[in-house]
Amino acid sequence: YLGSEWNASNLDELRANRIGYIVNVSREIENFFPAHFQYLNIRVDDEIESDLLKNWDQTNRFINEAK
Repeated sequence: YLGSEWNASNLDELRANRIGYIVNVSREIENFFPAHFQYLNIRVDDEIESDLLKNWDQTNRFINEAK
């Protein structure tokens, strides 16, 4: 499931879609419901130069745990 800040802040939608784990890829958006979901925070700026691959192993492990 891929969503925006609006989706991540909508508890009813997250529950309806049976979300349990959230990868938060942003520098400025905090985790909305830390008591309800497992979060992985990848703190990067939303710009083309951001190197997301340096977080690949950590993100991959988190997603595999979620599955």
